[in-house]
Amino acid sequence: MSYKKTKKLFVQTSLLFLVVALSSCGMWTDFNTYFNTYYNAKTLFDRTEEEILKQKKDIFAFRETLTQGTQIISPIVSQPTSQFGTQQLRTQSGLQTGVQTGVQLSGSLSQDLTKVIEKCSKILQYETSSSYFPDALFMTGKAFYYQSEYARAQRKFIELAGLGNTKYRLENKLWLAKTHLQLHNFDEGLNLIEEVKEEALKEDEEKLFNDAAITRIAFFEFREEYQKAINECTNYLSVSKDDETNALVSYQLGKIYLFLNDKENALKAFVDVLKYSPTFDIEFQSRIEHARLLKGLNRVEESETELNYIRYAGKFKNYVDQVMIEIGQIYYEKNETKLAVNIFREVDSTFRMNPTSGIAQAKLGEIYKIKIRDYDSSYKYYNKVAISLAPVDIKTESNRHARDLDKYFANKKELNDLSQQLNYILNPTRYTQDSIEYDIAYRQYLDENRRILEGQNNATNNQNQIEASSEIRRQQTLQQNQNVNSKDKNLTPYQLILQGKIKKPERLKISADSVRTIYAKSLYGLGSLFFSELEVPDSAYFYFIKILNEYQNKSVKVQTLYTLGIYYETMKDTLKADSLFKIIYDNYEKDPLRTAAGEKLGLIKKEEKKALAKKDEDPAEIFYLEAEEKYYDKNYEDAIKSFREIYKNYPKSEFAKKSLTYAGMIYEKDLKMYDSAAVVYGILVKDYVGTPYANSVLPRFSEYQIERLRIKTENEARQKELEQQKIEKEKNNNVAQPLSNQIEPQKQTAVKDSTAKNDTLSKERLINQKNLERLKTNPDSTKKKLRDRI
Repeated sequence: MSYKKTKKLFVQTSLLFLVVALSSCGMWTDFNTYFNTYYNAKTLFDRTEEEILKQKKDIFAFRETLTQGTQIISPIVSQPTSQFGTQQLRTQSGLQTGVQTGVQLSGSLSQDLTKVIEKCSKILQYETSSSYFPDALFMTGKAFYYQSEYARAQRKFIELAGLGNTKYRLENKLWLAKTHLQLHNFDEGLNLIEEVKEEALKEDEEKLFNDAAITRIAFFEFREEYQKAINECTNYLSVSKDDETNALVSYQLGKIYLFLNDKENALKAFVDVLKYSPTFDIEFQSRIEHARLLKGLNRVEESETELNYIRYAGKFKNYVDQVMIEIGQIYYEKNETKLAVNIFREVDSTFRMNPTSGIAQAKLGEIYKIKIRDYDSSYKYYNKVAISLAPVDIKTESNRHARDLDKYFANKKELNDLSQQLNYILNPTRYTQDSIEYDIAYRQYLDENRRILEGQNNATNNQNQIEASSEIRRQQTLQQNQNVNSKDKNLTPYQLILQGKIKKPERLKISADSVRTIYAKSLYGLGSLFFSELEVPDSAYFYFIKILNEYQNKSVKVQTLYTLGIYYETMKDTLKADSLFKIIYDNYEKDPLRTAAGEKLGLIKKEEKKALAKKDEDPAEIFYLEAEEKYYDKNYEDAIKSFREIYKNYPKSEFAKKSLTYAGMIYEKDLKMYDSAAVVYGILVKDYVGTPYANSVLPRFSEYQIERLRIKTENEARQKELEQQKIEKEKNNNVAQPLSNQIEPQKQTAVKDSTAKNDTLSKERLINQKNLERLKTNPDSTKKKLRDRI
């Protein structure tokens, strides 16, 4: 036999013996399992678990996993608020540590866990003799746990425990304890965790000891057993040598004390964090909580010193905006308003993409509203919060303040408009003078606008004209957006009209006494706004006294007396309050507020109040309810008839006002009969002037009157222009005929173009005139502009 054949036979024989040997001891099975299944499953699980732990910012989150992007949280409970006005929320993990709790599994992570389970199931089903069988059981159990499949996870951990003393014995016991807790088997879970802690200390398994202790702390917080959580933290700190975890546990201990309003112990716990080796995040959170507590304990100077250290320490540069908010709050509370405004402005301008910018805007809105009484600036900042990244609760609060200021501006405008209306009624020459001045300004506005349009139309001729037109449009835009605080005397009539600072004078067709009644109501509304929403009692008192001194014969007198009584109650002046309530009780027997005043004085009991209420039942109510039913059934004509009958038969009833409002609404909204709606609204405004119902329709009724007047005026003006145009045309034709032979060719062309243009304009005006005459013949016509306004 040759050497080559002998060598080949030897190799084949050796391989055969190797395969037999591997098969006999199970090594071949492990080899095959590892490369076919386990390696892929282990690689995928390790990567997925690493991503899950990376997302888990709070290790004290009891509900450790969330699936498909859905966060599991408990109902929000009442918590002490921070100085930002934001609430500290408690999730199912217990107290917040300043960062988001729990883990949010994306769809891809959940799918990866499912793939791990599928791969491991092949080992568990077909490779039971493989040494990787315990690994597959443990990975499957943890994958189920991360998917919140606690019962299925528990079965796998129990199976693994049944295999005896594997390398996962102690760690598996901890995970089994966790599933017991999640499945509400609290005693079993806590006992197992205590066993893990004891064994981990003996075997020097520091990581397992940390995990077990933190699990118990998180569980007690979740169960709101805060004293047990405190004891667990204290016990852990007494034996643990892991300084980084010690810092985290000490910080959590401070948060628990803070939640329980035990400020002294919380202060000590936050200081103790620095004895260990905290991460930058935990060190910052501890320092800023410590500074807040110092301020809460009236140690303001120490708090400011601590905050300034954090602000200028380079390692906390990513947290400077949060620190500046706290410093600004200190200035605000120390009444150093200018410093507070400066620092909040700096945060707002420098950290636009951070939530603190919105918080600073909210604080600026508050300062300008309360400290400076600059409602324009306050309104601006409160509105900016809406488009910031501020927390939702701060956005909601700022939006409420902005709405209150909206009411303030609307009320002030109404008072100014009413003052002008009263001036026009008492001084008709003033109305005439303002109308003439507006007419002059409006003509200047039209001339300027015409020049702008001509510049735009001619811009296509050459590039220079295009640039000029662009400049005109740019200037127009600048004028539109010009700061409203600019001095009006520096603006042209065109700019003033464009900005709405010059408006066409309007005069309502109501009496001076009616205007005074509405004015008194508006004064009362402004006073109430200052008293309740804006919380400026002194301003409220000013307006209430003004009503009683200057408008005491108006319908709001009793309301003003009662509200002023409440004001004195708030000021702890019960003598003055009772004297006002007594005036109402003795002199206004039929007023509904008499009952409330009697209750304040203790003169009316609950039984008497019920009897009075029954006595005061309105007989018109039943007819009003029937009319409403007709409206809901869409029997509009019958409903209107019924509402009118209520007004006719019970004119002094509260339901008479409501009935007219309803009837007008049906005409306007449902039947689109705008003229008829205006007639009803006119009755309401005339007969029930100053009531909420009349006030609610007054703007639409005024718009209707103004629009009718405008159409009439424009109609007359166009008629005159048409006649004048006709005369000028005939005159031009007579003059142009004998001179036609002497005019140069270009001028002849210009005359023809001008004549054609005038002819076109005349035709358009004739068409407009016919349209106006057609509209006049139909009193309930659907004029577009009028319809839009009503």
